[in-house]
Formats: sequence, C-alpha cells, structure tokens
Amino acid sequence: MFIQIILISIVPTILATLGVDVSQRVSQEQFACLKESGYKFVIVRVYRSVGVVDTNSAQTIKNARAAGLNNVDAYLLPCISCGDAPQQVIETIDYLRDEEAQIDRLWFDIEGQWNNDTDINIQFVDELIKQTSTLDVKFGIYTSRYQWISIMNDATKFSSNSPLWYAHYDNDQSFRDFQSFGGWTQPLIKQFISDVKECGMILDKNFS
Repeated sequence: MFIQIILISIVPTILATLGVDVSQRVSQEQFACLKESGYKFVIVRVYRSVGVVDTNSAQTIKNARAAGLNNVDAYLLPCISCGDAPQQVIETIDYLRDEEAQIDRLWFDIEGQWNNDTDINIQFVDELIKQTSTLDVKFGIYTSRYQWISIMNDATKFSSNSPLWYAHYDNDQSFRDFQSFGGWTQPLIKQFISDVKECGMILDKNFS
C-alpha cells in the first residue's frame, strides 16, 4: 500500500510537459537551449492583432523544428475591427504553407479589445473556426476565464470541438486551479507565467 501511494503521487510529475509561447523571432540556437532546459513544445505568434501576418513566424517555426522540437503550434490574434474573419485565417495559412512552415495546431487568442456586442464576437470566432476547418487545420482556443466571460458571454458552443489553452499566472505547473467555463471541463494547456527571460529571449511558460 505504501509503495502504491508513492507511485500515484509521482505520476503527475512524470506526465508533466513544459512548453513556451513566443511573439518574436527566435533562433535555432535559442530553441536548442530551450530543448536542453527541458521544454517540449512551442507556440509561435503568426498573426498580429493589428490585422497582419507576423512575418517573423515562419522562420521561427522552422528554427524550432530544426532544433528538434517536434511539437510546434501557432497562435492567431484576431483583429475584429479589421473584419473578414475567414480572410485572416486564409492569409495566415497561405503564408505558412508558402513558407513551408509546418504547424500542428492553430490557436485563436481571445483576449483584449473586442466588440461590446458579445453576439458579434461569437459570430466572428465561429467564422474563424469554420474557415480553419475548411482548410483542414487543427485549431484550439486560448483565453482566460475572465476574458472568455467578458468577451464571449461565457459561450459554450465551442467547447465540444475545440481544446482549451487557458491563462492563469499562478506559477503553478498543474491544473489544480482550473475552474470550468465556456463549457470546458478539462483544459489541454495552461499558461502559468508570462514575460520571463530564458535562453536570451522573452517568453511565456506553459504546462500540458
């Protein structure tokens, strides 16, 4: 019985996976440093909230893979004031494919300034997701409990087909803090600390 208790207690640590997300150009050498430090996955910004593709992202994605990090996602910061949600997805995916920068999943970053009408916001996200599905790209949603409730009126329609990457800066590498929202009862990734310097860059740390 004593041995069983010990084994159960260490399983979460064994299964824990750490990763980073970045919004700047990162070199292959910097990614190699992160890999050596134990990080297993990377999420790179590919579209900026001002409504343009981040042209640093393709090379950063390729640098991550060249450094041996095989789990590489990207995130898109939608520009709702720019309109045309599908076009924002098309521009992003066309850019990545033209540059031969392969991602495993595209995350939609739902935070910051959106429309005061939450119905408009819900429709915009729905259009983003439909276009991503049309292009046969896996997707997910990044947000926090507060942001989702205020921007999306705690909409539950996306939880059934979209994994959740949530932000809560408690510097705790676990999901013990998670409170259900938006219909999600289980997250995939947690962003647990923001804007830290490691391997010569500023990054956010994540747990999965």
